[in-house]
Amino acid sequence: MKKLNLCKMGTRESILWVASLIRPNILQPVVEKTGLNGHFAKVQKKHMMLLLMTVWILLSLTSRIAAEEQNIEVQNYKIGVGDLLRIEVYDEADLTKEVRVLTDGYISFPLLGAIRAAGLTVSELERVISKRLGEKYLVNPQVTVFVKEFSRVFVFGEVANPGSFPIYGKLTVFEAITLAGGFTELANQSKVKVIRQRGGKEVTYEMDIERMAKKGDTSQDLELEANDRVIVPRSFF
Repeated sequence: MKKLNLCKMGTRESILWVASLIRPNILQPVVEKTGLNGHFAKVQKKHMMLLLMTVWILLSLTSRIAAEEQNIEVQNYKIGVGDLLRIEVYDEADLTKEVRVLTDGYISFPLLGAIRAAGLTVSELERVISKRLGEKYLVNPQVTVFVKEFSRVFVFGEVANPGSFPIYGKLTVFEAITLAGGFTELANQSKVKVIRQRGGKEVTYEMDIERMAKKGDTSQDLELEANDRVIVPRSFF
């Protein structure tokens, strides 16, 4: 019996073939029109089951890898001012709290008082809280930190879609401008400003995005912090 070779089938035919195994009644008319009906009739039941198992395994692995990558990214995310955190201590309901990172970078937590959170990763904050609880109050506390709301940056001026954008992990000036739809035709790309609050004062950085893009040197692309404001001015000819 001649075996069906999926490698020689096109993407469209392969998708139809796999899908027909799952929902044959729905896709049979489509299959007949594509001329693939003869192939399906030659495929033995054990081959169908093997393919279904393979597809299921691949989908499961893909979902697991995506979830693990997302978890790694969140664990390495640096907490910023304005973030809303949910802190859970296993088997200690009174210590499960939602707290907002204040403008000074601190959070307030039961028993421990003020804790510096801004600038720490999620994993680092978990270790800090666990250590301090373990020193005086609990035996081997299990602490988990979730970021419920991420801090944001703001992009204004000559961009296609000005507004606020959440920070997921690392975000640079160029990336923020890209999220805002890129420069308009009137943008002065060589005079982009970043305004940041530092110690109660405003600090301004100026960047030449046009020069950076032409040279392909991203080392000068400033990494943004929570509540930074990116201002793209208009060119005056």
